[in-house]
Amino acid sequence: MKSTEKSNSRRRFLKGAFIQGAALSSIPLATYGKVGNDIARNGREDKIPRLPLKIMLRSGLSDRHMQKLRSISSEITLITSENEEGIGSADVWFGGISEEQFKRAANLRWIQSPSAGVEYYFYPSFVDSQVLLTNAKGCYGPAIGEHTIGLLFSLTRQMAAQARNMQEGKWQRPENMVEMKGMTIGIVGLGGIGSQVARRARAMDMKVIAVDIVPKYKEQVGDICDDVRLVQDSGLEWLLSEADVVVSAAPHTPVSERMLDVEEFGKMKKGAFFINVSRGKLVHTPALLAALKSGHLAGAGLDVTDPEPLPPDHELWKQPNVIITSHIAAQSQYSFGRMQDVFVENVRRFVHGYPLLNQVDKELGF
Repeated sequence: MKSTEKSNSRRRFLKGAFIQGAALSSIPLATYGKVGNDIARNGREDKIPRLPLKIMLRSGLSDRHMQKLRSISSEITLITSENEEGIGSADVWFGGISEEQFKRAANLRWIQSPSAGVEYYFYPSFVDSQVLLTNAKGCYGPAIGEHTIGLLFSLTRQMAAQARNMQEGKWQRPENMVEMKGMTIGIVGLGGIGSQVARRARAMDMKVIAVDIVPKYKEQVGDICDDVRLVQDSGLEWLLSEADVVVSAAPHTPVSERMLDVEEFGKMKKGAFFINVSRGKLVHTPALLAALKSGHLAGAGLDVTDPEPLPPDHELWKQPNVIITSHIAAQSQYSFGRMQDVFVENVRRFVHGYPLLNQVDKELGF
């Protein structure tokens, strides 16, 4: 990516984002997100007929949530994923949808993604359509926040190395054990995931800084963050130079792809740690690998990689200062329930013509 393109990426990749200071599970479901052309404004019902409604279920839904859907209206029909003939009649789609399926779904008006990341939906036919897209923003933040701290513990307390020693029955005391207290953690993207990381880092007595596209008042941020700056201009460079730990929590869009490259890793402190819990494609993997092998970075914790899954013979597997997990940070006993709660609530809103939760901006890609 050219330097001018990368500058534009840094200035644009978080456009329209806002802070979610509390987990979705701890606050009432509230209206937020950009309202679509045919969705009611100001909380008033519109006059567009929403029933009968046929919903294609491509992602799993618990019996409890299916009962909740049916209780909204007797005119709601649930189509199972095995019913290929039902694609053409579906009004609503829950789960992933291929471009071929999308072209067959002539009646489709709204897609609910079960994930927070939605880059997989952005093929031209969808982008050019009037079909709405909502995601699971906020549903996975608590789990990913904990996983982020777990990856960091694995590096600072040498737990990854100790686990490898355990497999060999080797008793060996590590060097360079590090306390998080007093370290500065820099979060790229202070949204639903980033704010959850910040809350947990604060509990570790860390200084928390972040970059985002939207100016934030102290009253918005509260005590989870010491300093938030705009990612535009020199915001990212400031964060990289100040942080002892850099966490990537930004969405993957065409303009954020490879935003962390040779230049960016070079601006990080020598001996800093890097954690990626967003998307692997935000990082130029050869640049990260070079920074690790040279010793410029003390270590990296990666729940996502590029390519993904990481090939068995990839050099990252062999780095002693790297801990890799298999894109599992979002999983917990609560995550999927929260995601299904959002979908059921959105169906209720759709039927009554109210604004949907977590509506994705097609122009921005998140």
